Amino acid sequence: MRGRSRRHDEQGHPAEAGAGDDAEPLEVAGEPEVVHAESAPPPVESVESLKDKWLRALAEADNAHKRARTDVDEARRFGTAELLRALLPVLDNLQRALASPPAGLDPQFLEGLQLIEQQWLAVLAAYGVQAVPAEIGAPLDPQRQRALLEQPTDEHPPGAVVAEIARCYMLHDRLLREGQVVVARAPDAPAGG
Repeated sequence: MRGRSRRHDEQGHPAEAGAGDDAEPLEVAGEPEVVHAESAPPPVESVESLKDKWLRALAEADNAHKRARTDVDEARRFGTAELLRALLPVLDNLQRALASPPAGLDPQFLEGLQLIEQQWLAVLAAYGVQAVPAEIGAPLDPQRQRALLEQPTDEHPPGAVVAEIARCYMLHDRLLREGQVVVARAPDAPAGG
């Protein structure tokens, strides 16, 4: 683009261009740009809109962080559940052996087995496992117990627990293994009466 040449007066100051001056007209490069509505750039988002998006993104990131922390805590607390559940039948067998030792068993050997049982229960407790013994005479707790057998009896009302087959265990606040019990039922009526 060429600018027009300016004339100066005798003192070197720029002289005013008049209608009759022979100065070159100012040239404009190309046509003026016409902006059509279809090709106009999208309006810039408002500060409030951007702030809202930023706050939402922060909230989503915070929620994702909290979910991840919860998942890690859950894995730490309950990640051993399958292993612990698999070990419980071994403990059951040890406890059954202790409940009915063979005749003539050395008392020190039996005492050693009892110490092993105590140690086993202490390790389970360290991992958040607690035994929940069945209460004989109490109604069946379907949340924690499963009735495997019914036994006719007058001693307890129908549906009450009369014997424990396998103990219920909790892992923290969750059921690790349901208890297996025998429940009472009304005795059979005598025949031919």
